[in-house]
Amino acid sequence: MRTNSFLDQQKGIALVLALIMLLALTLIGFAAVSLTGYELKIAGNERVYNSAFYAADGGIENFRGRASSGEFIYAVMSSGEYQVAIGGSTANVSFNRSSRSEGGIDYAVFHVRSEGVAPSLPMAGRVVVEAIIETAMMTPEGYN
Repeated sequence: MRTNSFLDQQKGIALVLALIMLLALTLIGFAAVSLTGYELKIAGNERVYNSAFYAADGGIENFRGRASSGEFIYAVMSSGEYQVAIGGSTANVSFNRSSRSEGGIDYAVFHVRSEGVAPSLPMAGRVVVEAIIETAMMTPEGYN
């Protein structure tokens, strides 16, 4: 004669445990996909920010190169703005010039503001870099 033990009454428990495990693995899978999408958005935003930053920095360097050739030092205008394309981005550069003297040498002092704009959908990334650039106002050869 056989008695009904506790283990004999557990018919179908393997199916229930398998379904619970499947549900847990499905939730882990959804979490992983969600996290991957979130990380992808972060990486995309970082790429747009870096592109805008390098465009703004390139605008400052563009101004520094043009100023060192005397383009803005000896110009009549004391402020201005221009736009320069850097890679696939643009830099909007604006400047104000003032002057100062020290030890008998005149200096042109520029406050330069460069806004880097990186195109991206649905909106563009923007970064602003500011710099103060001083250069000595030496009389170039041929100017007397």
